[in-house]
Amino acid sequence: MTDTCKHADIVPPACTSVERSELRCYAMGYIVFTQPVIPPLYESRSDVDIIYELAARLGLDDPLLKADYEASLDWILQPSGMSVAELKKYPGGTFVPNPMKPTERKYLNSGFKTPSGKMEFKSRVLEKYEGKAGFEALPVYTPPKYSRESTSELIQEYPFVLNTGSRLPMFVHTRTYRLSWIRSLRPNHPAADMNPSDASRLGISQDDSIRISSPKDAIVVKANLTQMVQPGVIHMYHGHGEADVNVLFEGDYLDPLSGYPGFKSALCKVEKL
Repeated sequence: MTDTCKHADIVPPACTSVERSELRCYAMGYIVFTQPVIPPLYESRSDVDIIYELAARLGLDDPLLKADYEASLDWILQPSGMSVAELKKYPGGTFVPNPMKPTERKYLNSGFKTPSGKMEFKSRVLEKYEGKAGFEALPVYTPPKYSRESTSELIQEYPFVLNTGSRLPMFVHTRTYRLSWIRSLRPNHPAADMNPSDASRLGISQDDSIRISSPKDAIVVKANLTQMVQPGVIHMYHGHGEADVNVLFEGDYLDPLSGYPGFKSALCKVEKL
């Protein structure tokens, strides 16, 4: 039951990856149709079985949804000349016999997906909005809303740059944070990385409890001193339910062009507890 599931009205009982088959394609033209290790436990079933059952209940008029998972995979595999029945002969996977080579330099015939069809150093799309929204058609650096360059008054109280969103290699997104044996691979508490020079100035030692505050909220974590973080920067991995670093960000703190959250460019302060 992840944090995302808690927002849902209905959570279908999807089984794990060891209880279902999957079509997996890899680089170099390698393909495998995995086989389940065990059948689905209890009343769980695979994601695709749930989707096909829902399609049947909704009466969706689609020939592939009226068929089954393997028939749909056969349709996907048609250009390769392979089928699920053929792939089952190779439980460890196999190479596609006649892989389609990617088209090289296709822009010579089809151009680029821009209004001019050419590679644009000045965006004709953004050019239309220069006067209205203040966007620059030429690539220029604009300091983030909260930064040393644009909020000189805020930097007095919140002198650190907060950097988040990185992932630890043993976790898959936020899901496997809930597996105790995986969490045991590193100290089982939320921690923030900071440079030893900053820690020394603030009287902070390894594993001290610290409060990280932003103009929006605050969290309490342990301090991890490391030279991997530049002076003036606080870094924290995502996914800790006990100390969710995302609460330090406003919901609309987004890049004005791409809409991407400002996980690398917030401001914060650090206090030893």
